[in-house]
Amino acid sequence: LDGIGQSARTVEEALIGVEATEKLINQAEAVVRESLEIQTAGGEDLKIFEFETEVVPASLDSQILSAQPDVYYRLDDGGGTADDSGFGGGVNANFVGGVSTGSPALYTNGGTGSADFDGNNDRIAVNNSALINVGSRPERTVELVFNADDVTSRQVLYEEGGGVNSFNIYINNGELFITGTDQGTWGPNSAQGPNNIREPIVADQTYHVAFVFSAPENRFQGYLDGVSMGAGPVTVASTNFPSHTGGIGIGAFNSGAWFDDFSDNGTGYNFDGRISNVAIYNDALSDAQLLSHANSLNATTSIQYRQSDFENVMNQIERLAIDAQYRGINLLVGENLTTNFNPERTSRLTTEGSDFVNFADSIPRGDFNDLEKLEEILERLAYFKAEVRSFGQSLVSDLNVIQTREIYTREKVNTLESGSDDLIVADQNEEGANLLAAQTRQGLGVTALNLAAISTAQTLRLF
Repeated sequence: LDGIGQSARTVEEALIGVEATEKLINQAEAVVRESLEIQTAGGEDLKIFEFETEVVPASLDSQILSAQPDVYYRLDDGGGTADDSGFGGGVNANFVGGVSTGSPALYTNGGTGSADFDGNNDRIAVNNSALINVGSRPERTVELVFNADDVTSRQVLYEEGGGVNSFNIYINNGELFITGTDQGTWGPNSAQGPNNIREPIVADQTYHVAFVFSAPENRFQGYLDGVSMGAGPVTVASTNFPSHTGGIGIGAFNSGAWFDDFSDNGTGYNFDGRISNVAIYNDALSDAQLLSHANSLNATTSIQYRQSDFENVMNQIERLAIDAQYRGINLLVGENLTTNFNPERTSRLTTEGSDFVNFADSIPRGDFNDLEKLEEILERLAYFKAEVRSFGQSLVSDLNVIQTREIYTREKVNTLESGSDDLIVADQNEEGANLLAAQTRQGLGVTALNLAAISTAQTLRLF
């Protein structure tokens, strides 16, 4: 009974929050409508544009670092080595043939430079490393940015491995190729392997390229500008990619790798163009991550004009939802409440919560100089209010059930107490009569004793 009562209070607290939230939504709608009317009329009111913010999409460099690569070469500065900026450490690489760093950036949003390869003998050589190729791996992602001066000849952008087990990203005859070969179970010897992952490209254009190997997902997939180029199975599902010595080459072969026609060569195939942001992960990045990385290259900064009154109301909706908790349970942040109606907990009601904070976060906070955006905000607020009302109705229904069961349980308690009394509590009338009879018998006995004593005394006086 106590638990039912506390559940009722929890739902009542949520209902109070629902009513207050609807009032705040109405207030937010009023602010937006006022701004919309002024904008539609073509007037200007500085109250609409209380403040402005710059929206700067995250740069590729910051997104790569957030994804925590094992090895990362920015290739944006000078010097004779490519410093590892990843999280493994100690995987610096050597410039061979006069690779020129400090070349112009390949993209506008946060680009700081690139490495230039002459197509003759330039390459970056990375020695065998436990972070890259020495040791079997269940997952691997490699991504880089490039701009080719020529796309007709066969040119290697990235390779690791050799003539047995290898990954390879290269250009040939106007197409970009991605291959992966495990000669033991996956590749030329078994006539299997994803060797037809290719996409046309053109010279003098910047591209973002990546591949993902995932044994748990049984796939090897290539991406160009964040969009899948194609995929192939790992063939032997959940089989790690084996160790493959021979070093890693950027801009040319360092040791060798397989091409799509199953040929390989230990040297050459030098790249003619520029490369930057070579990141290597022992993890499988998601489609969404790679698309975001690619889209960030030339994203532009924008200015949004925002309304402080609207911001304040929306912030208060979030704060109210967080505060609408009772004894640690908050139905307005998506938590659920279970009310047990019997001691065995076989009869219960689950009141499902709704996440008002997430609803509020999903509503755009700007741009208040954009009529379409204002219309969208109004639509989202209307949907939010409909959801709030629907949730409130659901709470009322559950509260009625809980209160009905509370009344029933109280009456059942009274019934059980009465039944218990019937078994163990004496009949007061009967017991009173018994007591009176006992007292009467006692009184008669005392009287009889007194009479007997008087009779005895009189007899003694006669003698």
